[in-house]
Amino acid sequence: MGDPNSLILSLPCLLLTTLALLHYPTYSVAQTLFVFGDGYYDAGNKQFLSGNRVDANSPPYGISVGEATGRWSDGRIVPDYLAGFMSIPRIPPILRSSADFSHGASFAVADATVLGSPLETMTLSEQVKKFSRNKNKWTDKALSEAIYLTYIGSDDYLNYAKSNPNPSADQKQAFVDQVITSIEAAIKLVHEAGGRKFAFQNLPPLGCLPMVKQETGNEKDCVKLPSEMAALHNNNLLKLIEKLAQDLESFQYSFYDFFSSVQNRVFEPETYIFGTGTAACCGTGTLKGTDCAAKNVCVNPKEYVFFDGKHLTQEANFQVAHLMWNADPQVSEPNNLRELLVFPLDIPFIYNVKRLDQVGKTGSFVI
Repeated sequence: MGDPNSLILSLPCLLLTTLALLHYPTYSVAQTLFVFGDGYYDAGNKQFLSGNRVDANSPPYGISVGEATGRWSDGRIVPDYLAGFMSIPRIPPILRSSADFSHGASFAVADATVLGSPLETMTLSEQVKKFSRNKNKWTDKALSEAIYLTYIGSDDYLNYAKSNPNPSADQKQAFVDQVITSIEAAIKLVHEAGGRKFAFQNLPPLGCLPMVKQETGNEKDCVKLPSEMAALHNNNLLKLIEKLAQDLESFQYSFYDFFSSVQNRVFEPETYIFGTGTAACCGTGTLKGTDCAAKNVCVNPKEYVFFDGKHLTQEANFQVAHLMWNADPQVSEPNNLRELLVFPLDIPFIYNVKRLDQVGKTGSFVI
């Protein structure tokens, strides 16, 4: 999303959005949040599916908030902050049967994928089916006004890159097409169940994760193939969402460019008040990319972008959540979450197709 002309192109969109909201003063604010995804969004579901010890249930996970909560970070994750911005309680994991689900539920599980997951997790399709089976917990009004937040796909492409180190352009595109087709089916199921407001966090440059760099011996440079796959995915995901906005009734969305946010913080950490965007806070190896444990955690997680070899620190999650909530169209388009929250359901949704080829373009990342 680095096109210098993008702000100019987006001004008509912003003006039309503002006029629409002024013309329809009676709008409602969502009080419900549904979360789908993997370990970036998991609020504790993993512990209910695993027969083994779950790392996120013990320190050093949670050290910045005083206790481990099943979240894969030193503290809070993005959905926690977004719930706070919405003035609702943090959203509980759906598998905690005793939880209060009046403001939504998290279906995200660590290690989840789109096309097929290991044991002890749920694919995106399984998460959406779980949502459909439980939708009677909420009113039709709550379902239509709710925000449906999704981040998933990292493990699909990391696993693919490991198994296919030298794929052709056609092979890469074919695999991305499979992932996108499955995501499309999941989105349509949520829409059929009453969902109207969708928020998407796209994939980061996966070759820049400490775990990936350490495993491949590229301790200085990001690994090309995983980042290429992520960029290709992001471009195709946005095309899909633009199409759904035209094809599905009252389909509204916010699309956040997580790829650029991570890329910026990896290569210019000091600009974003981090000490490093290369090594993780917790782990072993040259970049602390694996085996996060209490005996090998850093003193100050706030100085790091990554907490372990794969997941963000609380501070990085805080910055990401703010960008999703309140950033301009260069970061979240065509609206940020704050705007999506109040956009009326009974008027046409405004989106900007002119910048489609500027987002998630293969080669837009720094190697």
